[in-house]
Amino acid sequence: MEILIQAKKSAADPQIKAYAQAKLEKLARHFDHILEARMELGTEKNKSLENMKVAELTVHVTGRTGNILKAVQSAGHMNEAVDLVIDKMDRQIRQHKEKLKDHRRGKPAAEVALGPTPPTNPRRPNGVAKIKRFKMKPMSEELARDEMERLGHAFFLFLNEDSQELNLLYRRHDGSLGLVEADLS
Repeated sequence: MEILIQAKKSAADPQIKAYAQAKLEKLARHFDHILEARMELGTEKNKSLENMKVAELTVHVTGRTGNILKAVQSAGHMNEAVDLVIDKMDRQIRQHKEKLKDHRRGKPAAEVALGPTPPTNPRRPNGVAKIKRFKMKPMSEELARDEMERLGHAFFLFLNEDSQELNLLYRRHDGSLGLVEADLS
């Protein structure tokens, strides 16, 4: 496994770099098909809070399509952000490994909740360049969170299985999650 650690806009602190290196090497204990792990460390300015330390981790794993797993976490201290992003990636790697096991056994893998369809018009007069359409099946907030993390997105639109209404799950600047519930009445 190739490991790359870099800091955004400045040189990485050697102690933090060594700490992150040791943590990244432990990712291989669950799954030995990791090709590359790239971690970017940085600081995010937040209006309401003090500066947050951010760790972004991208892991390339072997597979038919060359899978990429992504995770982003922020915290008050860089060591804490590294720990959080490693824990998140560890969960994603275990889920990926289970998905591969299920596929090898002949079981159908968990159905992907959202599948994009190709856009019909390349550019609209209002300036919209890309349109995505999704078939939505009801899901829980927890499953939506897991799907958002798996995709590495900052937000996720889903049909809430309890309320049968559209909800938007999003990552806040402090690393916590927010939920927007649509009121269709």
